[in-house]
Amino acid sequence: MTKEIQKIAVIGTGVIGTGWIIRFLAHGKKVLAYDIDLSNKDKLKKEINRTWPCVKKIFKKKKKNYKNLIFVDSIEKAVSEADFIQECAPENIKLKKKIVKKISEHAKVNSIISSSSSGLLPSEIQNKCFNPSRILIGHPFNPVYLLPLVEIVPGKKTSEKYMKLAKKFYSSLSMDPLVLKKELPGYLSDRLQEAIWRESLHIINEGFANTDNLDKAIVNGPGLRWSLMGTFLTFHLAGGKG
Repeated sequence: MTKEIQKIAVIGTGVIGTGWIIRFLAHGKKVLAYDIDLSNKDKLKKEINRTWPCVKKIFKKKKKNYKNLIFVDSIEKAVSEADFIQECAPENIKLKKKIVKKISEHAKVNSIISSSSSGLLPSEIQNKCFNPSRILIGHPFNPVYLLPLVEIVPGKKTSEKYMKLAKKFYSSLSMDPLVLKKELPGYLSDRLQEAIWRESLHIINEGFANTDNLDKAIVNGPGLRWSLMGTFLTFHLAGGKG
């Protein structure tokens, strides 16, 4: 099925949408892009040109193929023939519900609709959509064209079938999908980052350290370990053979 996913629609070409487009193009996908601001077409191409030397090296691409990128002037045109739709509108629940509902009404019945939300609940987004079983969260990390993690979050109406297809598809893009068992606000990675952020603000407020101290406390210590292993594996290995 993932081999059949060749036409991708990207709705919203801001920082995240552009990152997705670059990754899709680097993996030979045809992309139909839409943004309410049609002038973003020029910004998009400038960003592709700026990042391509790095992308080309990472994904071993010889050249970028602009023929695979079409900027259209409506959501309907973007999604009508798409096999996979990546929604990248601003993080506003009312806006996302409106846009995803419209996408579901004009997309093919079995096209996967994945929202790039960084913390909203998919059940709220998919609630009034057509065929909500194929609607889920595909939360990437910026810059999308470099970082491999994508959190896949199911809503209450999302089917296991589409979760598996989304995981296979993202894997085919050289990504490392992390599938959540069920939805929760903020998902996993951002919640862990937020915990460090809250504690850091508490330490600063109490006068124990400044921002430079706290950044160094992570960068020169656990941050180096975390780039290779997570908290649980670190503690597991710390005890040695015993």
